Amino acid sequence: MFNLHQVKIFQAVASAGGISRAAERLYLSQPAVSQHIRSLEKTLGVKLFDRGRRGVSLTLAGQVFLERTQHLLRMVHDATEATQAAAQGEDFQRMRLRIGATAGVGACLLPHWIRRFYDQYPHSTVNLHIAGTPELVHQLAGQALELAIVGDDFAEESVEVTPLWDEEVAIVTAPQHPWAAHAFIHAAELAGQPFVSREVGGLTHAWERHTLSHYGIQPRVIAEFNSPAAIKQAVIAGIGVAMLPCFTVRNEVLSGQLHIVRLYEGTIVRSLKLLWTENSLEAPGIDAFLRYLSAEFPSLGVRRVGDKRSDPLWRILKANDPA
Repeated sequence: MFNLHQVKIFQAVASAGGISRAAERLYLSQPAVSQHIRSLEKTLGVKLFDRGRRGVSLTLAGQVFLERTQHLLRMVHDATEATQAAAQGEDFQRMRLRIGATAGVGACLLPHWIRRFYDQYPHSTVNLHIAGTPELVHQLAGQALELAIVGDDFAEESVEVTPLWDEEVAIVTAPQHPWAAHAFIHAAELAGQPFVSREVGGLTHAWERHTLSHYGIQPRVIAEFNSPAAIKQAVIAGIGVAMLPCFTVRNEVLSGQLHIVRLYEGTIVRSLKLLWTENSLEAPGIDAFLRYLSAEFPSLGVRRVGDKRSDPLWRILKANDPA
């Protein structure tokens, strides 16, 4: 009989599309992961993966096993939480949501949404997991999360991606910077400016470089950080200028700690996206959270799903659509 550890390794390999990538995510050796997969296939008496030069892909039997075990792991997680809650005298029937977000969204947007969600659903518990987009995709595919909100573009077939809205990204400076006297600058003026960037290798760093290259700018990066909070503090300290979503600097702009400038050439925007799986939408409470978001932001229901009438996310949001 297979065990839950083997199932989790199987799902990690399916999500990563390769043994080596899954091993890195699980902090296991590649031979150990391969051995677990071989043992699982031997126990089941079927081949779960087709091996190729570019990685692995699920067989039909593997696809069926993945779908069934996603339900299994969610049931195990729910049973564990309910049992622990009951042992501590808590309400084990509380609505429990597991939501992921990238750093800026998780720190600046979701706490406010969650607080207002609590006002409507006081018997709920929200577990917010902040991480990079690749880790959130991995967590979603493995049923460790029900939803995630990110701003990165990526290619991953293990989760569904639905655009939410376009968020403005601005150039931010310290109040003593010469640009603090201006509302707009020309893109060419960015050339040669000391620039504070996200870390090399991250999806946000790649987006920054791509966006700046559109204006013919090669930034003079003098510092790299892995969080918007650190970048804000670096700009406040006068280290350089940076590109940040407006929602992440709203408080600092209002308090006079930061100044934002826009480009004459046009507004820089980045699309926020909702990540989900069909299985995750079956989790208790997710429909309530999606309907709350749709009611709080009426335009989201239309912009998320368009005319995909068979889309399960569309069906949930349609229930709250006055049209």
